Amino acid sequence: MANINENLLVRGARGNVGKQFIYRKHGNSTIIARMPSVNPNAEGSEAQLVRREYFESAAIYASGAIKNAELKKEYQKKAPPGKNAYNMALRDYLKAPVVKKVNTSSYNGTPGSAIVVYAKDDFRVVAVKVSIYVTSTNQLLEEGNAILDPIHLAQWIYTATQAHAALEDLTIIATATDLPGNTGALTVSVV
Repeated sequence: MANINENLLVRGARGNVGKQFIYRKHGNSTIIARMPSVNPNAEGSEAQLVRREYFESAAIYASGAIKNAELKKEYQKKAPPGKNAYNMALRDYLKAPVVKKVNTSSYNGTPGSAIVVYAKDDFRVVAVKVSIYVTSTNQLLEEGNAILDPIHLAQWIYTATQAHAALEDLTIIATATDLPGNTGALTVSVV
């Protein structure tokens, strides 16, 4: 594969030449590659079919996202050189958010005490839900949405509403959701 940037003969060229090699435009570059061969009768494995369906859903999301002018503008702002809003929307769909850390140092089991969740996504985390369970009985004690810290934009703060005295018997699950609806979670025990 050759990558050509400043040659006047191939600048902007696209398509194939004699079914032997193909010109592709990627960002500001023109790439020359061997013509791919595809067996039209080949059937994919079950895992390949699932992955193709997932990728098709990502493409549908990306197409819809760039039809929204405001969202397209936001995705384009995040795009590095050579990428566009569609590429970033596709990536956002394919990559789930990650809950990096759950800080329970300010949580003391009383209403009003705080749990801080650190969540990250390649584009934007839109919601974080915190669920507090009694570990021994697996009973849900309380659940609710955390609020984004206006200064530290990777921190979400959940304020407890229920009292619980036995802190060593609590499990907290923090679940982050991104714009396409992907979720990532982290489970911690209160110590």
